[in-house]
Amino acid sequence: MVVTGYDDRHGCGYVLRTGADAAGAPPQSTEVSHGGRTVRATPELGALLRDALANQPVVLLSWSGPEVPLTLDDSTLLAWLRHTVGGVLTVSGGPAR
Repeated sequence: MVVTGYDDRHGCGYVLRTGADAAGAPPQSTEVSHGGRTVRATPELGALLRDALANQPVVLLSWSGPEVPLTLDDSTLLAWLRHTVGGVLTVSGGPAR
């Protein structure tokens, strides 16, 4: 999955790559690993994701819940980006809704 977006709070664009798409990440991207999974992200988003995993490891799956543990699987990451980070512009190869 490849997700692109723009975080208005921090004023920067972001890209997140998971699964087979992570192999095509540019060299300046950062690697985040958790629970046996690894994703690649722009440095700012990688830092935000590491902080969330360490300090607030839950995410809402929709605006009204439920709240579930934050993991690096595609569905949970996409929910975290949409409902916590915001600014999702495009998603390719993501989970079916």
